[in-house]
Amino acid sequence: MKSQLLTVVALSPLAAYALPQHHRKCGSKPTVVTTGDPLSDITSFTTVPVESLPKKTYTTDYETPITTETPITTITTPLAYSDVTTFSVVPLESLTYQTYQDGYVDTIVTTGLRLTEVTSFTVVPVESIPTTSTFLTFTITPTETPTPASSSSAASYVVGGAYAKATAVSYKVPATEQCGNDDRLTLPGQPWTVANSMYNADQMVGKQCTNFDSILETVDGVKEVKWTSITNIKKVEDTVAVCKGYTNIGIGKNLNKKLKDIKSIPAYFKWDRTNTTEFRGSNLFDFITAPTEGDFKSTATSEFMLWVRIWGGQVPIGYSRGPVATFDMFGASWKLYEGQNPASGVTVRSMLVDENYDGVFQGDLKEWLDAMADKGYISSNDYVTVGNAGTEVFYGNAVMKATVALDIN
Repeated sequence: MKSQLLTVVALSPLAAYALPQHHRKCGSKPTVVTTGDPLSDITSFTTVPVESLPKKTYTTDYETPITTETPITTITTPLAYSDVTTFSVVPLESLTYQTYQDGYVDTIVTTGLRLTEVTSFTVVPVESIPTTSTFLTFTITPTETPTPASSSSAASYVVGGAYAKATAVSYKVPATEQCGNDDRLTLPGQPWTVANSMYNADQMVGKQCTNFDSILETVDGVKEVKWTSITNIKKVEDTVAVCKGYTNIGIGKNLNKKLKDIKSIPAYFKWDRTNTTEFRGSNLFDFITAPTEGDFKSTATSEFMLWVRIWGGQVPIGYSRGPVATFDMFGASWKLYEGQNPASGVTVRSMLVDENYDGVFQGDLKEWLDAMADKGYISSNDYVTVGNAGTEVFYGNAVMKATVALDIN
């Protein structure tokens, strides 16, 4: 996608409309008053198309009117539009202007392009406008979101047969449905917790369930957990970019060990997803490290994500700024993106595979975390405090039947 220049108006309406200067009889400076209706009083409204903002402003008073053309200054800000996860827009009907001068009311006439003449436009994201300076306009360069790979372009990768040949074994916990927004099931005698962590449920219309099915065992005695993720979340335009939560299998054994003391992190993630509507989300591994044992949420921590499958064009934090590094591991090529989570202040580094894995991933995740240490992002003396595998969900109707084996040795 070619970059486009999007011109966005600043917060000050009068500055944005660039009112011209006047010749005045009395030489007194006019008083400018801006009035507006509260949003709660406006039952319906349109937003301000940036391209329709005026190039000229005309004012008429009791003298001969003067027309002044105001130049437009374009300034690029460091915050990319794609990094603004939520924003409000300027309702056109709430902006009314009257200019008063010595008891006389000036009539303000503003000209601009008609909406019918604007082929495409954006609205003003308030949060993306810098607060340290006053700008007339600034530019935003949109980025192209990746198209999810089909099975024909899946990563070429050979999975060990032992994991795939696992069979069900008797287990004391029966199959369990979990549809509460923070339901968690700890599996006795196993290193895992089955979690339905819908941390943005207040912005979700619908339901997500993360169900425990059974425990499997390979011929080599390796245990696996079989589980099902059922997503029925309505696509709402205001929240399409909001991750509603994380349906996952978390590891609870051998955490809080220093990275240098960990011998291996064998991982196996197999899935079979059926999407009955458009679905947006991603299958990934998520790990957190920290300089201090037991720390998993302070700003001193680092979060690492390994994205193995994407649906609906989902991209990670920092994607708009481009990759910071590339890697070859697990039989595939990867790009690393980084950015700060605005909610937690934690730096997140996400590895995206160039070609989606087609239903299964297997590898030693110690190789991945060691590569992060080799790059200097963390120290080998840092502790691994969180590890899990699952799906970030945004919206859609889908069922995923999955099997995970994840251990820290």
